[in-house]
Amino acid sequence: MIDSLTSSAGSYVKSPLSSSGPGGKLGKDEFLKLLVAQMKNQDPMNPMNADQMAAQLAQFSTVEQLTQLNETVTAQQDAQIAMVNAMHASTAMGLVGKTVTAVGDQVAIPEGGDATVQVRVGDAGGVATLKVFDGEGREVGSRALGTVVGGKHEFELGSAARDLAPGKYTYRVEVKDPSSGNAVPVQTYTVGRIDGVRYGQEGPVLMAGKLTIAFGSVVEIGAAD
Repeated sequence: MIDSLTSSAGSYVKSPLSSSGPGGKLGKDEFLKLLVAQMKNQDPMNPMNADQMAAQLAQFSTVEQLTQLNETVTAQQDAQIAMVNAMHASTAMGLVGKTVTAVGDQVAIPEGGDATVQVRVGDAGGVATLKVFDGEGREVGSRALGTVVGGKHEFELGSAARDLAPGKYTYRVEVKDPSSGNAVPVQTYTVGRIDGVRYGQEGPVLMAGKLTIAFGSVVEIGAAD
């Protein structure tokens, strides 16, 4: 399982964005300028007393400490994010040559149409139908699977792929409870042998022939062929 390597099906970890108020960011330099301007423009007949001066200097010290703390925390977060992203990239490269199972609905039909799909049927199962769709989302094939029980299954496309050109398709398995007619939940999977890795803003993407699999969607890794 790859669940222990990433907490979310997705993707590279991104740095949090900081925000400031409508007037912009007030840092220690801006605070010091305000304090100096206040002292220069104070009323000579009613100068700032020592208590006020001490209070404002204490505020300045607090602002500076908070700024330094924020910079330290940000640096630590960036270092942790870089380390996690490096681990993801290294793990993705290690998947080349292995067969992975990922949450998804893609299937590659080779020459001859001999392909299988994996699904997990919820509840107690029911009467199932396998449907295949082209790149435009149009249904291009289907076949009845009969009654299936709950749990994980592997189905051949069989007649659902008849006369279909080799290439990338999507599929769906619909299961209905025979007593109520209600739909039964089904989780579909994309299975492929990884032959390459592509990197982007969302992290590594695994290449399996014509299929593309998000690194964070992988739920099972098989042995290398």
